[in-house]
Amino acid sequence: MKPAAKLEPEPELAAKADSKPKPLAVAPAKKHRVKTDRPVDEDDPREGPSPKSEAKASSTGSEANIDSFSLKDLRGLRKDYRRQPDESIISWLVRLWGAAGEATILAGTEARHLGSLSHDPVIDQEMMREASPCSLWIRVLGSVAERYLCADDLYMQQTPWKTIEQGIQRLREMAVAEVVFSDDINTRNPDLVSCTSVMWRKLRRLGPLEYASALAVMKREDMEETVLDMAKKLRAYADAVHGPTHARITAVEKRLQKLGDKIDENHKKLREEIREDLLQISAV
Repeated sequence: MKPAAKLEPEPELAAKADSKPKPLAVAPAKKHRVKTDRPVDEDDPREGPSPKSEAKASSTGSEANIDSFSLKDLRGLRKDYRRQPDESIISWLVRLWGAAGEATILAGTEARHLGSLSHDPVIDQEMMREASPCSLWIRVLGSVAERYLCADDLYMQQTPWKTIEQGIQRLREMAVAEVVFSDDINTRNPDLVSCTSVMWRKLRRLGPLEYASALAVMKREDMEETVLDMAKKLRAYADAVHGPTHARITAVEKRLQKLGDKIDENHKKLREEIREDLLQISAV
């Protein structure tokens, strides 16, 4: 007999001993995890932001459950939301609101990994200052408010508009400027800003004369209408002016005008012939 052999457990007994259930140690769940150090798949052919670019925050007590972004997600956000070289700050804000709204939630680390969006060092640094998770829109609003003193500084170079879509853009720029410098923290949606008489008069002044009369009767003084309401009215007017029905009416008007010109020309010839006949009769 070999005494040493009795000191080692049999393989089957050891396997049975290890197969007994053991209590699992559960780490406390985290409500938000920043995974910006995750490996990035460079071979993925998809471009632009991932579906997580519309992360939604749901409030649970004092913490929010927020999806985090990978480095590739953040590159997609930067590609979509970055200010263009020839784009003004106010135009960039309008485009950012239309594309992102308040759905894109970023933590402080993610905002720092996002990099430069505005091409303005002051705005970009302010966007990274807030450490707690909040929407990209709120970060940008606060940063622009720190950069500019008042609304006039923000859109002082607002140019005239020629088309209805350009007019809607100018109106939304005014609304965004109101939101940036508003003291009401609950007013963050520029589409719901009240369209005041001052804003509407400025819009008319920047627009072409051909739209002046229509714009004058479009805004009712006795009704409180939002910028979104007036944008819908402007688009409806554009559809009526440039739609098929208006095109047919315009074509009929042109034909009537040509017919009227032809009648006037024939009348002129007839008057000349009568005049010559009268002169001949008078001579006789």
